[in-house]
Amino acid sequence: MPTTFDTDHEDAERRRAGAAGAGVSHWFVREVLPLEAALMQFLRRSLSNASDADDLCQDVYVRVYQAALEKIPNPAKPFVFTVARNLLLNRARHEAVVSIEAVADLEALNIVKDEPGTDRWVIAREELRRLEEALTRLTPRCRQAFVLRKIEGLSQREIAQRMGISEKTVERHISDGICALADFLFGEHTGRTR
Repeated sequence: MPTTFDTDHEDAERRRAGAAGAGVSHWFVREVLPLEAALMQFLRRSLSNASDADDLCQDVYVRVYQAALEKIPNPAKPFVFTVARNLLLNRARHEAVVSIEAVADLEALNIVKDEPGTDRWVIAREELRRLEEALTRLTPRCRQAFVLRKIEGLSQREIAQRMGISEKTVERHISDGICALADFLFGEHTGRTR
């Protein structure tokens, strides 16, 4: 049988959780919802079926909100776009899963392999050129930290040791790099560098 202390404690916990949820809701409306236009543009450009962008946007919102209930990310923009990118990657991995039977049957059908056409090569080269241009706009230290983390796959600790800076500074450089690249690549280019 629960004691008065137990029910009072549970009521206090519920009130605290409600207050935290209200703070997260205000943060979400203030920081995340204004990013919707850029997020939708990013999702539409990244999906083969642009009509899936609305559903994926809602999935991003759910993940961001749930994470914010634990700890509100600051700044919000790089976090939102990282969540979106991760959901896109998970979706691509899920769509790439093919049953063994289907693979065996494809070889028997003698179907020509889907090789990228010239238009896809040109688009890919243009995207790489834009990425390279965006990377050159970063400050040298920010670019170095970003490349070591996102391209070479080093941990923040390894980057901090290699660059002789703190892990917090590495985190800031990577966050600034993500924001600057997103601004340049996804339509919010303002000509500024970070």
